Amino acid sequence: MENSRFASFGRRFAAFLLDVVFVLLINYVLFSLVLAPFGGLLGAMGLKDFQFGEDIVKGAFAGIGAFLVLAITILGVFFVAFIYDFVLLATPKQATIGKMLMKIKVIKVDGSSINIFEAFFRSLIKFASGFFFIFLWILCLFTTRKQNLHDLIVNAIVVDSN
Repeated sequence: MENSRFASFGRRFAAFLLDVVFVLLINYVLFSLVLAPFGGLLGAMGLKDFQFGEDIVKGAFAGIGAFLVLAITILGVFFVAFIYDFVLLATPKQATIGKMLMKIKVIKVDGSSINIFEAFFRSLIKFASGFFFIFLWILCLFTTRKQNLHDLIVNAIVVDSN
């Protein structure tokens, strides 16, 4: 888009860090509410009153429980982050809270708003590529429109929102 100024890597990175803080706060509240009835994270894992060396079978089950709870927790954190990114990009603001604070937004290359499907796929690609290939998130340093892989695939750009 000719009239828009592409968002700098610094502003995109600052928005990312702000979003990480917001997602961590959301996850903290959600997991506190979900795990409170079980006695917190250790209670949910079966380790709250566990005495090491008590019983090998009890210890094995506690270990399996701990692994499952941690795996579900980690998947939950990524799921919440994905939903946060996807839902906020699909709003008329076209930006996460971090992007709003940094005064940047996501639009199509032609200047129009991204639709809900593009927001979904952009977020999906962003998390899938970032999880396995974190270096793809710096691709915007080397493209003319400062696009990352998830932007290129859905034909979107990140611009100043003023």
